[in-house]
Amino acid sequence: MDTAAGIGKPGALNLLAESEAPAAAQQRAKRPLTRAAWFLVIVIGLAVAVPVIAIEEKRSSEIAELEQRLRILALGRGEVIETWLEGLTRPVDRVVNSEMFRLFATEIDLSLGDVAELAAGKDAAPREGKVSVPLAAQIPFMSQVLTDFAKSEDFAAGYLIDRTGVAYVSNATAPEISERQKALALQALKSGVLRYGPLRTTQAGLVLDIFAPIRSAQSETERSTPVAVALLSVTVSLRMAQLLTTPPLAEPGERLRLLQVVEGEAFEVAPGSVPPLRRVAGFPAERPAQALDFGRRPGLAGGTVYSVGAPVGGPAWWVVQEIEAEAVAERLGGFIAAVVTVSVLAVLAVGALFGAFWWRLANEHSAALAGQYRRLAGRIEAQKRLLDSINNTITDHIGLKGLDGDYRYVNPAFARAIGKEVEQAVGLDDAAVFGKGTAARLKHSDQRALASGAPVTINEEIYLGPKPHHLQITKVPYRDESGVFSGIVSVTRDVTELVEEQRKSERAIRQTIAALAYAVELRDPYLAGHSRRVAGFATAVAEQVGASREVIATLEIAASLSQIGKLGVPREILTKPGRLTAAETKVMQGHLDHAAKVLRDVDFGLPVLETIMAMHERLDGKGYPAGLSGESLSLTARVLGACDVFCARIEPRSYRRGITAEAALKILERNDTRYDSKVVAALRGVVQSVKGEKLLAGLSRD
Repeated sequence: MDTAAGIGKPGALNLLAESEAPAAAQQRAKRPLTRAAWFLVIVIGLAVAVPVIAIEEKRSSEIAELEQRLRILALGRGEVIETWLEGLTRPVDRVVNSEMFRLFATEIDLSLGDVAELAAGKDAAPREGKVSVPLAAQIPFMSQVLTDFAKSEDFAAGYLIDRTGVAYVSNATAPEISERQKALALQALKSGVLRYGPLRTTQAGLVLDIFAPIRSAQSETERSTPVAVALLSVTVSLRMAQLLTTPPLAEPGERLRLLQVVEGEAFEVAPGSVPPLRRVAGFPAERPAQALDFGRRPGLAGGTVYSVGAPVGGPAWWVVQEIEAEAVAERLGGFIAAVVTVSVLAVLAVGALFGAFWWRLANEHSAALAGQYRRLAGRIEAQKRLLDSINNTITDHIGLKGLDGDYRYVNPAFARAIGKEVEQAVGLDDAAVFGKGTAARLKHSDQRALASGAPVTINEEIYLGPKPHHLQITKVPYRDESGVFSGIVSVTRDVTELVEEQRKSERAIRQTIAALAYAVELRDPYLAGHSRRVAGFATAVAEQVGASREVIATLEIAASLSQIGKLGVPREILTKPGRLTAAETKVMQGHLDHAAKVLRDVDFGLPVLETIMAMHERLDGKGYPAGLSGESLSLTARVLGACDVFCARIEPRSYRRGITAEAALKILERNDTRYDSKVVAALRGVVQSVKGEKLLAGLSRD
């Protein structure tokens, strides 16, 4: 028994040890698994918490930097605009501080009783409380002085306004002042401080009015009561467009806006849009003394933006710098994506401890990615070969210039055009290729393309070898991989043959027009030179009122052909020595129908026939043939009608002598219900000019 018991104990112990070993091994195996599990939980927690903290800190930093940037841009652009306004007002000081203008304004103020009559052109008798004859005689001289000053300083209009709101002196082309201008002038007179009127829209673009008080000649202090106000209007569309242009290095979604407050309403100033003054809802109508604080708010053109505003000293203007909230979110999106990616990778790296398959998966993924890269490289190489074949065979000249002006790439057509090999052309600049004068013009178009960030197309006449070539050049800004402008791509097309064909066509048209006009003059000797004279005055008047090139070209052709219909009028009526009967007048008026038959199928590309058909229409509706009136009359019809009547009155006819130019002008001015007063005023300016003297030279009234 003892022996059996002694022998049996070790066996039991061995069995117990064998049974306990797996359990202990399992416990020992669980410990690292548990630690790894806790480690994984901690890593996942950190992977979530750290990105949240980092993203929030980055967001706060970006918003703070954004606020500082927008505030600096708004204040800086506001200071630029204020400096520009100060430059605009400097020439005004020459008027308000001129002893001649101050003395004249003082004398007018002392004789204020007759200013209204004087401004209306009535003779004023020299009596107590009225303007004396010597003082009245000074007004044309002062108007001419103001006209010369406005022309030399590029002011669109200039006036001297008394304390009753009457503009008793103005430059030659100035329109009548409005009630708003009169009210602002009286406010400036009352306050004694220079004021700016609100920007307003005219045919010439945006116009800014400057109201400057003029103090009496005896005054030695700026606190004395003003005796008049100088109102000077300047066209600012181009300069405002330059001032409000978004810089090329601006952030995506960033915009600069200019607002002005007029009678409790806010308007955005946008010279490049239609209309250039756009009403803005939600902007504070009352102008605070301090800048508009930075914040997230609805944008002026919709959407949500971050913006900050700064008032401009002087006019009721605001400079508002804003950036789309979506663009700010996109800027943060890259950082957020990077942080999240790092966190995810950290979790995946820890997860790799729990599965050996990850290494294999990563290798497979890398192999697949490498295959994709190889296939992508092959496609890129094929596309490169295709583009090279296109560039090498295309006839257009293609070049890429760096910002330093040197060509980095030219295609073979470009190299052949300038007589060089491709390798020789690379590294040259425009001055070496085309000459300094042409290079200066091309540089200007490069700067326009970089400033606008959009394609710019120009037409240039350039010598390529011994012959001039007409080239149509399109400039496109080139961005590098980071999106920054690093050069200019130019695509040039030789349009010499097309331009020469157009010129031949234009010469043929002009010769045909001259032949038709000569045919009319042969039929009626009294019309000799009439069409040429009407064309000269009509185009000069159109230039005087600032008409477009299309209007001037239309008037030149229409005036030259205005008498063509008289080829269909019987000769005995054309040359009748006495006045025409009612029946004969009706036959004569039928010359417009004859003109329509002759010109109906001629394609001028301009409203020539429409202008000829309406040249005898009048503003009061008493013209012929359709009885048109008012705004239904085009500018070309109003100009041609007035110039035709003027020339007809100063030229002799078979039944009367010609009258003087001054007498003809007075007839037009008295009939202001029939003829456009602005057109007649411009015609008077042309008659009194050197060009008018040349057009009237050699004209006999007999």
